[in-house]
Amino acid sequence: MSPELNLADTTVLKSGNTFCVSLPGGRLPLEGDHPLGLYLDDCRYLRGNELRVDPAIDPHIERTVAEGAMVDRIVLRSPMPVDAQVELRLDADFRSIFEVRGVVAPQARDVRREARGDTVRFEAVGLDGRRRSTAITCAGATASEDGRLRMVVPLEGRRPAQLEVRFELFGGTWRAGGTPPPEGLRVEVDDPVVERVLERSLLDMRMLTSTIDGRRYYAAGVPWYATLFGRDSIIAAFQMMAFDPAIAGDTLRLLAARLGAKVDDRHDEEPGKVIHELRPGELADLDLTPLVRYYGTVDATPLFLCLLCEHADWSGSLDLFRELRGAVGRVLEWIDAHGDPDEDGLLEYRRRSPAGLENQGWKDSADGIVDEHGAPLRPPIALVEAQGYVVAAKRRLARLFELDDEPDTARELRSSAARAAEGLERFWLAEHGFYAMALDGQKRPTRALASNQGHLLWARAVSPERAAAVRDALLSEDAHSGWGVRTLAASESAFDPLGYHTGSVWPHDNALLAAGLRSYGFDEAFRRIFEPLLEAATRFPEDRLPELFGGAPARGGEEDPGVYPAACSPQAWAAGSVPYMLTAGLGLAPDGLAGRLEIVRPSLPRTTRRLWLHGLRVAGARADVVFERDADRPGRARVVDVHVDGRLDVDVRSP
Repeated sequence: MSPELNLADTTVLKSGNTFCVSLPGGRLPLEGDHPLGLYLDDCRYLRGNELRVDPAIDPHIERTVAEGAMVDRIVLRSPMPVDAQVELRLDADFRSIFEVRGVVAPQARDVRREARGDTVRFEAVGLDGRRRSTAITCAGATASEDGRLRMVVPLEGRRPAQLEVRFELFGGTWRAGGTPPPEGLRVEVDDPVVERVLERSLLDMRMLTSTIDGRRYYAAGVPWYATLFGRDSIIAAFQMMAFDPAIAGDTLRLLAARLGAKVDDRHDEEPGKVIHELRPGELADLDLTPLVRYYGTVDATPLFLCLLCEHADWSGSLDLFRELRGAVGRVLEWIDAHGDPDEDGLLEYRRRSPAGLENQGWKDSADGIVDEHGAPLRPPIALVEAQGYVVAAKRRLARLFELDDEPDTARELRSSAARAAEGLERFWLAEHGFYAMALDGQKRPTRALASNQGHLLWARAVSPERAAAVRDALLSEDAHSGWGVRTLAASESAFDPLGYHTGSVWPHDNALLAAGLRSYGFDEAFRRIFEPLLEAATRFPEDRLPELFGGAPARGGEEDPGVYPAACSPQAWAAGSVPYMLTAGLGLAPDGLAGRLEIVRPSLPRTTRRLWLHGLRVAGARADVVFERDADRPGRARVVDVHVDGRLDVDVRSP
């Protein structure tokens, strides 16, 4: 990536498997090494797009992206009559996203240009033999072999002229389409900050919705990760369950169909393991890098089960569990066998692929898991949050087996979950009063204070006393920047406020912690996470929380959160963080399998007086709920109206 380019300052448009990342105003520079462009299925179909107008007239451009296409509507105005000379300079290279990122060396392609009438066409035959092309058309223009469209546009004083430039992309890999989602939850709120940030989050989640073979999922992020990622897509679907539960079902089906089938060291694949990353295109067809179909993730597999259980709680149905029963068995077998090769009861990882990831939890950078001296841990590594996911998955899955008349399996799962919870004692640092983020290959815990342990609260994997200790550690001045909890505390040797996983703040990490705090009844601590993140979102362009931001102290809100230039923006689990924390704060606790929705200790952000939920779906019913700030109890809200269409018991618990 060009070192001076900050992805937060770019404009991103996406529809299905097609997206465009450009400079503000829509320009794609012809010169320089940059990641900007128009992409389809991880291939860059348009690299350069520069508009020149003589005399110097500032054009207004409206751009839309559809599946396999883009349209620019250009409006030209002049204060006096003039013949404007318009030139559009274009270029295409058909490089894969891995080549653009520098993950693999650039591949040689013969890109041909063809000029015919008002159309310029770029075409290349990829290494996989597939022909890919981009056709750019502007009615009234003349195309030239050097990749330009030229025309003369008469401007009559202040009367505008409008041009339409169409970009059509041919040769995509993945079939898009599918059934559009049903009408989802709609939120009204009288707080302009919450309204703006929530609207941006939901628009971004809609933009990041992609399809494979007609099934929807949330692509991890633009531009680097606009594809199916096991961990990211699962967590994003979990965050958005109240808004679009159907996408969770599609995500689970997509991942179940791609479970590991064999031991394959090149791809870090094992039977029953959930995939980490899936890529389309010629590099995938020729398997030029293992990252095109890569299984190097230790936590996506138990998270798959957590999402399946959450889906059952919202849908009120065991149908998906029964449909995926075979996959569930293979996933459990991976957790208990391949995921624990030394049979000590801990889920752990070791990279086997030479080109794979050294670290295979969500902190997957090479320096993401360090000891108290700042040195990376040696594998095999057991991450504390992964153990918590196993506890949650088995506890929750036991209920589904029990309801489906498999009591013996349910008992074994509960017993296994209890053993996994006991195993967390190996991470407890009594002298520090918090959990180690990981154990190294010698089962030694790192004593660095890190955010990983917050996920244990989300998983409900520890006692209330230990949860309180985690709360105190992560809300300390060393760990909490004022904007959010840092990935690594400022007191640690490896701390860097702009380190990818060594001191920065990740919204999704904080959102999981915040939801966990709520589940243990730590409502004030929850607000200390949620409200600063809301404020942080307003400090970024378009009120959009990026993938991560800097972990420097907030200093009373005087300084903006530090920008991490290479952060994906939008990023799915960052965009899903505010919707998830909002519903967690409202206390929504569905038990669709029992036909019930509990609303537990509802709360609203301190600047919000009233909030309306329209069309909340649980167990086939739809509920409209109105919340109002409780003037007698600071930080609390009251449910002032509930209307249910269908069979659903709503129980408000507000002690």
